[in-house]
Amino acid sequence: MKILRAGRPHMFWLFLLSWTAVHVGFEHEFWMGAGDGVFGKYQTIDDPVAQLSVAQKVYYTKATWMFILVWLQVFGLPLRSAIAWSFLVYGIELLLFFPVQVYSVLNVLLAVGCVGEDLILRRRSVP
Repeated sequence: MKILRAGRPHMFWLFLLSWTAVHVGFEHEFWMGAGDGVFGKYQTIDDPVAQLSVAQKVYYTKATWMFILVWLQVFGLPLRSAIAWSFLVYGIELLLFFPVQVYSVLNVLLAVGCVGEDLILRRRSVP
């Protein structure tokens, strides 16, 4: 398989698959209403006012992720690099704004892997 050859961005594909799975899970949760609610992976709370606070923080983290992603591309960073670096900021925000959970730790580990891979691949491409 061409994607899995050496020198290819494996972490990017892992990110893409993970992001797709999380998004499909979110859509299922949103439309089917099963489980802890759409924000349960960030923080489990039963109080509606506290849930609104969590939703605001989730919106902020996603908005800053997209803001940084777009501006990194405006300044000439390739898409995969911009995704890696903006995703790292998102992962750090998860650790700052929410209790440490498996979801946030996995996001940070994947982001660090994506950034590391980006640095390695970009170093190889510089003459």
